[in-house]
Amino acid sequence: MNLNKDEIRVLILNENENKNEELFHLKKGYYLQIILSSSLTYKNIRFFTNYSNDNFQRNKYEEFQWISSSNNSFDRANRYVLIHCLKSGSFRYYFTIDGSNYKENRNGQGYFHISIDLILSNEILNPNSITCQTILSKCLGSYSEWLSRLEVSYHSGYNFLHFTPIQSLSEISNSSYSIKDHHKLNSLFQCSYEQIGKIIEEIYQKWNIFSLSDLVYNHVAIDCLLISNHPEITYNLINSPYLKSAVLLDSILIQFTRDIHEGKLLYKGISRDIKEDQFELIRKYLLDEQIPKYRLWEYYIVDIDRIIQEFHEFLSKENDCPEKSSNKKLEIEHKTYQRMKSSINFQSAKEIYFYQRKDFNEKNQWIKFACEDLKNDLINLNKNFIQNLNEKLSRAIDNCLKSFYYRFFSYDGPKYKQISFPSILFVPNYFSYPNQQFKHPDEINLLIENDTQYQTFLMAHNGWVINDDPRRNFANEGEDVYLCRDLIPWCDLIKLRFGSRSDDCPMLYSYMKEYTRLIAKTFHGCRLDNCHSTPIWFLQEMMDYAREIDTNFYINAELFTGNISIDNYYINQIGINSLIRESYRAFDPYQLGEMISIISQSNPIGSFLQLNISPLKSTKLYSLFYDQTHDNPSLIQRRSVEDLLPRSACVAMTNSPIGSNRGYDELIPHYIDVVHETRFYAKWGYKQQQVNEKTAMIAIRKALNHLHINLCQQGFTQLMIDQLSSSALLITRHNPINHQSILLIAHTSFYQSNEKWEYISSLTIEGIINEILFEGTIHHPQNEESVRDFQRSKTYLNGLEKTKIYFKEHVLIEQSRCIRLTSPNSPDYTGYRTIEFTDEFSPGSIIALQISLLPQISQSISNLKEMLNQFDNFQSEFFEIIRKLTLIDLQRILYRSSNEEQADGNGFDVYTIPDYGKLNYCGLQGLMSILEKIRLQNSLRHPLIVNLKQGNWLIDYIVNRLQIYSTTKQLSQWLEKAFSYVKTLTRVMIPVYFDLIITKTYRILLEHGWSLMTPFISQSSTFIRALAQTSIQLISIVPNARLPLLSSNLRQPQPIQDIDQQTMEQIQQCPSLAAGLPHFSSGIWRNWGRDTFISLRGLLLLTGRYEEARYLILAYAGCLRHGLIPNLLADGKNARYNARDAVWWWLYSISNYTNSVPNGYEILSDIVSRLYPTDDSPLQSVGLHEQTLSDVIQEILIRHIQSVKFCERGAGPLLDSDMTNVGFNNQIGIDLKTGFVYGGNQWNCGTWMDKMGSSNKAKNKGHPATPRDGSAIELIGLCRAILTWLIQMNKQGYYPYDSVQTSLSSGDEIDISFQKWIDQIDENFEKEFWIDLTNSSKYVNRKEIYKDTINSTFQWTDFQLRPNFLIAAVVAPEMFDKTHIWLALKQVEQILLGKYGIKTLDPNDYNYIGDYVNDDDSNDYKRAHGFNYHNGPEWLWLTGYYIRAKLYWSKQQDDPLIVEQTIAHIEKILSAHMELILSNDWKGLPELTNADGKLCPYSCSVQAWSSATLLEALYDLTQTKN
Repeated sequence: MNLNKDEIRVLILNENENKNEELFHLKKGYYLQIILSSSLTYKNIRFFTNYSNDNFQRNKYEEFQWISSSNNSFDRANRYVLIHCLKSGSFRYYFTIDGSNYKENRNGQGYFHISIDLILSNEILNPNSITCQTILSKCLGSYSEWLSRLEVSYHSGYNFLHFTPIQSLSEISNSSYSIKDHHKLNSLFQCSYEQIGKIIEEIYQKWNIFSLSDLVYNHVAIDCLLISNHPEITYNLINSPYLKSAVLLDSILIQFTRDIHEGKLLYKGISRDIKEDQFELIRKYLLDEQIPKYRLWEYYIVDIDRIIQEFHEFLSKENDCPEKSSNKKLEIEHKTYQRMKSSINFQSAKEIYFYQRKDFNEKNQWIKFACEDLKNDLINLNKNFIQNLNEKLSRAIDNCLKSFYYRFFSYDGPKYKQISFPSILFVPNYFSYPNQQFKHPDEINLLIENDTQYQTFLMAHNGWVINDDPRRNFANEGEDVYLCRDLIPWCDLIKLRFGSRSDDCPMLYSYMKEYTRLIAKTFHGCRLDNCHSTPIWFLQEMMDYAREIDTNFYINAELFTGNISIDNYYINQIGINSLIRESYRAFDPYQLGEMISIISQSNPIGSFLQLNISPLKSTKLYSLFYDQTHDNPSLIQRRSVEDLLPRSACVAMTNSPIGSNRGYDELIPHYIDVVHETRFYAKWGYKQQQVNEKTAMIAIRKALNHLHINLCQQGFTQLMIDQLSSSALLITRHNPINHQSILLIAHTSFYQSNEKWEYISSLTIEGIINEILFEGTIHHPQNEESVRDFQRSKTYLNGLEKTKIYFKEHVLIEQSRCIRLTSPNSPDYTGYRTIEFTDEFSPGSIIALQISLLPQISQSISNLKEMLNQFDNFQSEFFEIIRKLTLIDLQRILYRSSNEEQADGNGFDVYTIPDYGKLNYCGLQGLMSILEKIRLQNSLRHPLIVNLKQGNWLIDYIVNRLQIYSTTKQLSQWLEKAFSYVKTLTRVMIPVYFDLIITKTYRILLEHGWSLMTPFISQSSTFIRALAQTSIQLISIVPNARLPLLSSNLRQPQPIQDIDQQTMEQIQQCPSLAAGLPHFSSGIWRNWGRDTFISLRGLLLLTGRYEEARYLILAYAGCLRHGLIPNLLADGKNARYNARDAVWWWLYSISNYTNSVPNGYEILSDIVSRLYPTDDSPLQSVGLHEQTLSDVIQEILIRHIQSVKFCERGAGPLLDSDMTNVGFNNQIGIDLKTGFVYGGNQWNCGTWMDKMGSSNKAKNKGHPATPRDGSAIELIGLCRAILTWLIQMNKQGYYPYDSVQTSLSSGDEIDISFQKWIDQIDENFEKEFWIDLTNSSKYVNRKEIYKDTINSTFQWTDFQLRPNFLIAAVVAPEMFDKTHIWLALKQVEQILLGKYGIKTLDPNDYNYIGDYVNDDDSNDYKRAHGFNYHNGPEWLWLTGYYIRAKLYWSKQQDDPLIVEQTIAHIEKILSAHMELILSNDWKGLPELTNADGKLCPYSCSVQAWSSATLLEALYDLTQTKN
């Protein structure tokens, strides 16, 4: 598979999906790539399909194995299945998630279609290129005359012929679809199947015409010998006794006709010429007088006295009586539907009614009550049956009257004048009676009860039920279609009874299989007649058999369900290639245009070009779109003669298979009756009673068919339809590759035109009018040849002869009769072409124009294609430019937030799209988040598209912002050159090529970025790569948020030295890490010590950005003061030292650096230039006070052992307007008894939970929401981890100290070794922090958890369930008891774990508020101004630590099953994050969510540590699996 050239369509599997009613089409030779949605990513998915390159077996499913594109064995996010589509057909797939292979256990399913090969003259015919003509086979005459009659179709340009059934037809009706014998040919032909096959092959080879014929499975002719010998294959009263009441009703209605005919109802006021005002009289007569005589209800009700007597006898034989009754429901069983012989199941009745009653002890009493209860229920059931029957009979008579109205009064009905027995019945009969005798209902009433022979040969007719669900068999028991008279019957046809499998009716099955073989061996395809009433299982087996004979067997179907989903269901199940659709159903030009748009397999003009790797989108069903079918009435009669030409032209412009009916082109002005027509078609020739290219529309049809074929074969896949007037349609087909267009203007004539018509506005055209392909008009002089009084030939099917037709091809514009050009058309004229329509462009006229691009635009397209080719050539100029780009460059090109861009001071900001708003990023990601949706949904009215069409502002923006910087200038110049060609295109084309350039550039840039990272990133899944993008998004150089200068004595590599052009100060090009976007990206709010070093391992070390990580560590080292690094860096000049935890995260990051980076220990000897060598020293210049990083680290430990108290510099409202004075007082230290880090007070918040109240209204201003003073659990863990690392570094000779030696404030000297310090921590940790079941403190809310802090001012806060212990459990697992920590982790899973993040507080806690609203202005102390920031909302960065803790501690439980279950649990969590990061427009993970994973609008959309800790978790998972 070549990823750059092969066509690959990607289908995403989603949990619990059923796509059985969606269509997915692929061309043969394409690849189908199956991938998993995020929710399925880490599940045990097994994929099965019945696609096989061997012989197709519908029920044989093969499992396809997953292929991984990741080098990490655990990383299943990028698994895929690849199917090379080499075999045609409809194929089903399913998948399971429980590891089983059983189809019954499937979690999702669907179908995909692979196109068949239609090969003509060694060229594959696009299925949309089909132009089909229907031929009534019986009108071809003798076999020897077929070719002379079919030659008309050849000269008319058709490439498909549809032959109605060629089999022996009924001698009674002679209907084309009333087949007497499916195996024998119509005797009219005087030939064999073999001879027919030779003709079919000859017209294929000689004329390039495919042929198909009907397969009529559903019914047989009334005089078919098969049903005489095998009546069991029909619906008769032996196998379907439930039809008895319907038969009796049918006979009553027939007798009603006879009585009317004989004048017996004149006394009732009912005569042969019934009027509408007699309908109510008829209704009452039938429902109140006639039908009740026959007591139809007796077929459904029970004889209560008989049943009760038999039930009493049945119960008398029972020995035991149960104490309770069952909950079963009593049902009446009709069985053979004999009058008053319906019954019940006595065993079931016993369970319902026979049980011990309170206050009665004897069996006889229990039997008595049982019989009484049964009798009452039977009375009610009988009443219900009678009521239900009466409702159905009422509906039946209503349907009869509707049918009568259509046949006698409706404008589109046959308009009978009088009832006449037996030819014109009141309503058609539903049943075929033995010997075709309509007996009196009294006689039939006896026969259907007593005469088995009569019951056997009384058979149900087939028919059509309007708006019915075709998947049900309307003749089955309980459907009541025949009783309710819902059927439109075909009285010459008998419905066949297939059953539900081949064994149900083996004779019929084998008979139809042979019929299928004869058609499949003779023709290239079939038309499934009446597909909707044929059992699907049977159609599947027959069509599978046909495709065994011919793998490219084309299946067209007559299927009108009125429901797209049901249509699709049939198409998928059977493998149908197209469905019949009729333009006849459009009643005005607007509807015709809408129908063409719906049916066409086209995108709108201006749609984005499909990339070779793209999503597999559901498609429209393929329609064989007829201007007129052989079932439709003549459009000349229903519309006008003038309607035919514009209608056919419009249909020809449809991007789908099209068709017509023989006789349409010859202007035969009447319906060619499939039942009664006995004449033959005219032959091709130049004699009388023959047709040739000068006959009627024959030449026009040839031109239209050739146009249709060329449009489809040559890639005119885009479509636009407009109305120029109420009667004029403009249809444009556009080729998106060469940008040629074909315009058809059709002046329709849905109804008989007069001499005046609506004015058609002039038309402006963008491009050169190459030529008029053709123009034509049709007009029929009714005064010379009346359509109504048309004289039909007695010997052949003749058409109108007086019709005036003008048609000419390849017309010079100045010679056109239909249009005038009112503007220049020379190649050097760059304006619009304008045409006006002449008076000769009357209703019934068409004109087709070929339009091409202006020469300068064609040249631009050619130049653009050359530049676009560079995307596929790794040696191209484009790739040379890309290879020079660093990750910092990529941040500018792809991302960069509004604040960052403004901080650059070059006048740029994020781009604003009118009527949409600001983009998220200045870089390409801001656009791609929109372009991807536009491409997926084809949203060509999106404001971005509108903006591109209106002007070049966005193009100039992209180029100009990258032009400023030396490192991105070359890319800017390349884009500028490409866009210079784009700017010369027509405005509708600009978005198309803009998308191509941006999308391909974007994808290559992403790949380049990953290639600059470690194999853990570059060789992993989409998910890991997406997380790693946060490293690019957030690490950049921002002028107003620089790092402090590093020492000039730093060992190599050193940062690039530069001069700030605005301040002329010396600067170093050291990138910094934004805490989050968009809020924490520039100025003082960008560089947070805590956030930087929580994120450092995930975003810099695991991605391989070692140099940037080193600079960050050393920059913060230079700002050390009070034993702390800054919380907010602010260039180091205005740093705030109000975070007790940041320094421990910094130290922990150094340990990670030394463990991750080759020779990472060298950083310990790096020179640090101290800005504040003492707590009170003023800001020092770079280089004045330098020391090694090891000494800086040691100073931190010393200061903590000494215990430091200080007040923040600049304390007061200017520094922090919300903090109280006492809050600025800080303290840090080590408890020398326990070794625990401690610090803070109740008025400040020195850990990551740092929300300070700010609402006067709610009275929380100056109150920390989470002070966490005392000893915070995660700081103890970090401290212990650092001590362990320092011992290791000391032993290896990289760190010069193994203890802390210092003087205390008391004057005492102290010398504590790192190991002793660790021992103190380990000795006291579990004792102080674990809350066991015996803990009786009044503050305990939950047990078997770890305290969040100890020795806090409020005491009760120590006992809160918070997630901070997770950090300690990962960084310092040695402190924990493995049983205790596992119990605590279960509590987190059950109580704190959210969809994406971890709740920051126990939901049972009084202070818990799950939703964060920063601008809440209520007087609620717990909520106001977002006071609950860390008291409930679910923070994502903690999830990384939860995963790592669960993973590590599961392995300590000494149970492989626990590890396996834990990994499955983790993978489920990760799948949610994968979905989140891939689906949001920022392409990052947010800071937090509200309760239950609801997105929070006040959260940062991209947060550094959210992605960082997940990357760490995934890395740990990698190590575990590997």
